[in-house]
Amino acid sequence: MKSLFYFSLVKRVFIASFVFFLFTFQARAYYDFDSKLQQAYTNIIRLRFAEGKSLLEKEHIEKPGNHLTLLFENYIDFLTGFITEEENDFVALKKKSAQRMKIISKDKDDPSSPFHLYVQAEIIIQEAMLKVKFKEQVSAATDIRKAYRLIEKNEAIFPTFILNKKLVGFLHVLVGAVPKEYHWLVEMAGMDGTVPQGTSELMDLYDHIEGTEFSCYRDELLFYLGNIHNSFAKNEAHGEKILERMLPAAQQSPLIRYCYANVAMKMGKNEDALEVLNQPISVEGVFPFNFLSYKEGLARLRKLDFSGEQDFRTFISRFKGKNYIKAAWQKIAWIAFLKGDIRQYHECMFKVRDSGTQLVDEDKEAMTESAGNELPNALLLRSRLLFDGGYYRESLAEIAGKSLDSFPLYRDQLELTYRFGRIMQKLRQVDKAMEYYMQTLKNGAGSRYYFAANSALLLGMIYEERNEPEKAKAYFEQCLSLDNHEYQNSIDQKAQAGLDRLKDAAE
Repeated sequence: MKSLFYFSLVKRVFIASFVFFLFTFQARAYYDFDSKLQQAYTNIIRLRFAEGKSLLEKEHIEKPGNHLTLLFENYIDFLTGFITEEENDFVALKKKSAQRMKIISKDKDDPSSPFHLYVQAEIIIQEAMLKVKFKEQVSAATDIRKAYRLIEKNEAIFPTFILNKKLVGFLHVLVGAVPKEYHWLVEMAGMDGTVPQGTSELMDLYDHIEGTEFSCYRDELLFYLGNIHNSFAKNEAHGEKILERMLPAAQQSPLIRYCYANVAMKMGKNEDALEVLNQPISVEGVFPFNFLSYKEGLARLRKLDFSGEQDFRTFISRFKGKNYIKAAWQKIAWIAFLKGDIRQYHECMFKVRDSGTQLVDEDKEAMTESAGNELPNALLLRSRLLFDGGYYRESLAEIAGKSLDSFPLYRDQLELTYRFGRIMQKLRQVDKAMEYYMQTLKNGAGSRYYFAANSALLLGMIYEERNEPEKAKAYFEQCLSLDNHEYQNSIDQKAQAGLDRLKDAAE
């Protein structure tokens, strides 16, 4: 009887221990990028958050220890905050990221997986990107340094892990693009990297990721590459290659559609941008991406199609974030002005002053115009819009035969020589373009307008293309020496990228 009691006791202890073992084994963290998570990630990057969440919930049930779900949950919160630019979404992202990092960094996580440090670095970078958007630069720089160290360590431990290259390339671009007033943070943190270096690494990864389990990351890589090209690149062949790669993805991804439009419009391919923006796309289950309305309105305006006003108004009514509100009201004001409605122009300029923020260059420019007392010059405005759309001969026709004496305002005189230079360069009359740029630089070096600084930048690029590195360097450095002008950060970043390219070519 006693032996039977002991047998029963041992049996219960064994069963309890086995159940505890199973629970502990299942709860132990690991990282499995299985097909369900690959599909969840694809839905999330295409802004189909509900479908992505549903797959993540199923993964939680089937594999409760798979901590890769935490990363893709963070993607949803990051993209939500990035797109909406609403303070509540930013605060939520910071809170949830901290909770996820606490879970992931626990000792029971699997440090033998290449995902262990990678996931932490990715989450930190996503939060840092939102901090930059919300003007928390110092905190963002600290986070970027943490991520930089984590991915450096991961590369040393797992040198063949392919996703390391995504973060390494992206971080090198970020470090290379830091505005000059924050260079001390980069130097203090001991980080290095350039825009050309990071771009090359991301391009290489895109080319080699096809056919692997990580090929679903190609949309994200295209988004990075498109934005980098839009901000820094000068090579049109490179831009053509990116557009060709983005076109199929733009059918399904609002992010890539927006990015495609940005690159196409930057390259003067306004009609291509409009064609893609006008293509039908299913909006059911897709998170609203209202910037597409702003971009479509801008593409219409650049061909002097004033129906774009409705796109700008749609953007203003639906978007609750911070950026491009002033710029949208400015564009509506321009339409009113070009239609001869001066009263509505002034009404919209008052809206510029009373709405949005001044964080991005376009909003700063809109605010500067609203604070002035002078109306735009109709010829120069039409010429500028047509030029930005890639309609170069039509742009030239607006100002052809006009002399400086025709424009009494100093700003308009600078813009006239600058615009002639831009048009001549696009029409491949580069020597004439350089004469206009030099004239603009000479006359406007001390002004707050961007024309002189951008002329120096463009002269540097021309000499770089002509393989005259010393002259190119001199103009890039002159560009960086000009302070307190419009578009300061973006122009400085491009000039620094030019110096980095020259340095890389010399090594």
